[in-house]
Amino acid sequence: MAATTTTAAATAVAGSPARLTAKDIVLLAVFGVVTFFVMMIVAMVCSFSTDMAWWTHAIGSIPAGIVWAYLMARVPKRGSALIAGAIMALLGFVMGMAWTGPVGMLVGAVLCELIMIAGKRAKWSIAVGFAVLVVCWWFGQISLILFASESYVQMVIDMGMTAEYGQGLIDWVHSPVFPVCGCVTAVCALLGSWLGMRIFQKHFARIAA
Repeated sequence: MAATTTTAAATAVAGSPARLTAKDIVLLAVFGVVTFFVMMIVAMVCSFSTDMAWWTHAIGSIPAGIVWAYLMARVPKRGSALIAGAIMALLGFVMGMAWTGPVGMLVGAVLCELIMIAGKRAKWSIAVGFAVLVVCWWFGQISLILFASESYVQMVIDMGMTAEYGQGLIDWVHSPVFPVCGCVTAVCALLGSWLGMRIFQKHFARIAA
């Protein structure tokens, strides 16, 4: 009887989802910051042109997706995507990003976590979840133009840029390229996370062992 009880208890523990440890939180914070700044480096390059500025998320999601896939493989536990995404959102807010950007990141992180839970953290759920996170981040930053375009130019001027630059960003969002960019952003994020999983499988398999 005691042996049966012990076996049942062991099975229950083994079947329960692993909890995040202090080491996990540190890893999520470090690589969440790395993911964020990979995107910011791409943003600095793309921001020189209004025609390229909103393609930041599409281009940046490829290298950022590699980092993200690595992080999700290192910390394959419930809550990992939410915590990493929340850290990225907090960074955006602290660095002075328009509030809709961090909100988009946070919403994307919640959806990413839910997708990964539903998919039992399978590879496809990591890729799809990251794509949703990036598209939400992209839309979050653009939504300020969609809902408050009158004040957007002034906000751009207050940030030290010209009115022409701000108007160029607005005109681009209202162009036919806008929905195309959203679709390409999702595809690039899928590609980035897929590449990350391929690289992780070849070079970092020992870490997960």
